[in-house]
Amino acid sequence: MSAIYLSSSCSLKSYSATSKGGKSTLKIEIDVSDPLDLGHMLRDLFEIEQQQKAKTEPKSRTKKQAEPRLALPAPLLGLPYFPEEK
Repeated sequence: MSAIYLSSSCSLKSYSATSKGGKSTLKIEIDVSDPLDLGHMLRDLFEIEQQQKAKTEPKSRTKKQAEPRLALPAPLLGLPYFPEEK
């Protein structure tokens, strides 16, 4: 579980929630007066996003990419051959 720390230079401006099709979205607006605290919050959010992406990536893809594909020539056309009789 991830958490976001709000320092004394941060204040909650507003929040809202919506639900569609069984999924809910929470939007939070925070006022930050110190640029350093803003940077720390953005870095924390980036780390949370990276952790969530790492959990959802399929691990089977790496195995498929490791196998080299063989280059085969195109199959011959199935044209009939009628030799000429002399």
